[in-house]
Amino acid sequence: MLLPWTSPRTKMRRYRRLTKEEIYEALNKVRDAFLAAKDGNEVHEIINSILTTEEKLKIGRRVLVAEYLKVDSLTMRDICNMLKVGRSTLQFVSRRIALHPKGFELIKIRSKRVENEYQKKKLREVGGSQLVFKRKEYTEFKRKDVKR
Repeated sequence: MLLPWTSPRTKMRRYRRLTKEEIYEALNKVRDAFLAAKDGNEVHEIINSILTTEEKLKIGRRVLVAEYLKVDSLTMRDICNMLKVGRSTLQFVSRRIALHPKGFELIKIRSKRVENEYQKKKLREVGGSQLVFKRKEYTEFKRKDVKR
């Protein structure tokens, strides 16, 4: 028997005893945890406490695959060879992009925003007011320090 919100292709057999409300409650808790984070340090702590290293790598590689799938000049075989992923992973991510394009677009926008702020704040120019070419000094600002 399939639950009404699952399809035959989903791998939710172990969760079939849960009600729809229990599943949504669990997903909402994860969403709330990420929304409660003030900056990248707190997100880092939440991710480390919830996810295993393998789960973090899976998610990160899926995001990378999604970015590479947007590049027109790369073939599926090129992406498989570059990222060392299988065709099934590429097809999975491709289907997810087709189903939820806005989610991957939001990831891309946020990544750009974080990278821009990091590039602005990682170095500062040091030197007197008369100095034309000021020396750049590393500020120890990390991507995790970017505010929401």
